[in-house]
Amino acid sequence: MVKIEDLKRINLLKDFPDHLFEILAKEAQLSIFGTDTQLISVNEDMDTFYMLIMGQVAIKIELTPEIDVILDNIQSGSFFGSSALIEGSIATYTAICQEPSEVITLSGERMKQLFKENHELAYHMMFGIAKQYKKYLDTRALMIMKTLDEHPELKEDINDIENLTLVI
Repeated sequence: MVKIEDLKRINLLKDFPDHLFEILAKEAQLSIFGTDTQLISVNEDMDTFYMLIMGQVAIKIELTPEIDVILDNIQSGSFFGSSALIEGSIATYTAICQEPSEVITLSGERMKQLFKENHELAYHMMFGIAKQYKKYLDTRALMIMKTLDEHPELKEDINDIENLTLVI
């Protein structure tokens, strides 16, 4: 069980009604992980949803055996592992604690059961996750457009540049 005050520190949950915090608090677990603890590994079943109270977690993929690409550095108040809420998901990245981290975990299986029982909980969770993904995609699109502005020669090779711009 997790304290409701801890759940309220998570950005995803900031607009949740109080009665939904009670449901999550009963299901969630609080864990403390040390630096370099690997929470998610590529090709493993995604079975846990994570919310970071304190610390930092790197989300990365291996480009070559010598080179890792960091896709994101998850900060306090953020979440990751939302694929655990989708049946049959397999990890496409590795998540490693960059410093000691305090993490709230929720079982993906249990959350899917709760979603069937409580549609309001499902709505609020999935709406928050969708907002975060839109934010990530908007940021990535802006990065691509900035790169193309700095390297106009690349634009010649792109067939469908209109599809790279943001849809608001």
